[in-house]
Amino acid sequence: MTMKFRTASIVPPPIVELSLAARRFASRPDYLDLGQGVPGFIPPRAALAVLSDRIHHPSAHRYTPDEGHIELREELAVYLRRMSGVLVDPEREVVITAGANQAFAGVVLTVVSPGDRVIMPAPYYFNSYMAVQIAGGIPVPAPVDHEFQPVPEVIEGLVDSRTRVVLLVSPNNPTGAVYERSRIDQIVDICLEHDLLLVSDETYARLVFDDARHYSARSRRDACENVVMIGSFSKDFGMSGWRVGYIVAPEHFVREYLKVHDTVTICAPTAGQLLALEVLRYGLDTLDDEIRRMAALRDLAYRRAFEIDALEVVRTAGTFYMFPRVRSSLSTRGLALDILEKKHIFLLPGSLFGEVGEGHLRLSLGPLTADAVDEAFDRLASYFASRP
Repeated sequence: MTMKFRTASIVPPPIVELSLAARRFASRPDYLDLGQGVPGFIPPRAALAVLSDRIHHPSAHRYTPDEGHIELREELAVYLRRMSGVLVDPEREVVITAGANQAFAGVVLTVVSPGDRVIMPAPYYFNSYMAVQIAGGIPVPAPVDHEFQPVPEVIEGLVDSRTRVVLLVSPNNPTGAVYERSRIDQIVDICLEHDLLLVSDETYARLVFDDARHYSARSRRDACENVVMIGSFSKDFGMSGWRVGYIVAPEHFVREYLKVHDTVTICAPTAGQLLALEVLRYGLDTLDDEIRRMAALRDLAYRRAFEIDALEVVRTAGTFYMFPRVRSSLSTRGLALDILEKKHIFLLPGSLFGEVGEGHLRLSLGPLTADAVDEAFDRLASYFASRP
């Protein structure tokens, strides 16, 4: 019997193939990884110390409620009010998830029927695109402007009778753009007018620089029934491997979402939830120090990038990503592989993030030191200087 797969038409995560290509260089002492989107810090020591005590209690090895540990939800509600002005009932409007990826996939599986359309600014994070496809939905890219800001008029022009969801990711992966409040408000108004669900992915909410301000659509009191907020402890809290994220949503949405959540994962990993709780309680000052270190790395990286004529650089205000356009006759996939081969630097072609990403490269500064940033740009300058 020939097995049939409903996923057969979905392209597998494109980063996997490139990671395999990079693996043969990874053991070299001069290998530099600017590909994977991870921060260069781990959770604060004080939080880890408390967890090390709690991990010996039997409760740390059991399920939590599907919605997540109530202490974590309560602490998260306080944090969101202080950080983003988001008011939330921790008992009825929060679900702790196994990361933001699972959170978004769960949202899509809750509301998207086969043939429904999900509008997403492009370039987009490829896992979000895949999640819509897995649900049988149709991802609809909405190209951003020259500063990587979403264009409300473009989004409104794509709305039709099958549109169910608009996705915003700010601060943005892959571009680093922090979306302007006025644009977010316009897009919220479009969703209210057409009774659409706005999914606001705020995974990188703390990673905002250059006097920019993060603005959450969920802080709009008139829009709470139409907005689902997604967050994560992976990037802002140095907890990528612990798999802890969350959604904030209306109570009636949460009730339906939990049907998917329980089926797929029951609850987020208990130990990860406990660590997230301790970071919120004891680790925020330490995280602020790490974010200041990241700001200095970004300053250095942008300064060096502007020195390379082959790169057209737009300085964005969020995350640890850069998304320069490259003057090259090669496809950016071919360019990324050539840089890997000749300079032993792993970075991602912009085409992984949709057609409008072609011509760009995504550089992740997250795990680098200042010396590694300098070394990376020394090699990139040498590489592009040697090209005709």
